[in-house]
Amino acid sequence: MAPARRAGAGGASGGGGGGRAGGAGSSNILQFYTDDSPGLQVGPTTVLVASLSFVGVVVLLHIWGKFRM
Repeated sequence: MAPARRAGAGGASGGGGGGRAGGAGSSNILQFYTDDSPGLQVGPTTVLVASLSFVGVVVLLHIWGKFRM
C-alpha cells in the first residue's frame, strides 16, 4: 500500500502523514530488501521453515532427554 501512495504523491500535497515514508536518500527498513544489498538474501519462506525446524529439533531433544534419564 505504501508504494501506491508514494507513486501517487506528486508534490507537497500528498495525502495524510506519509511525508517521510520514502525519500530517495532515506535510510529505512526497505533498504534491506533491495537487490543491491550485500550479503545472503533469504526469503521469508526459508526463514519460516528454518525457524520451525529449529523449534522442532529442540522439542524432540527435550522429549528424548526426558526418556533417557
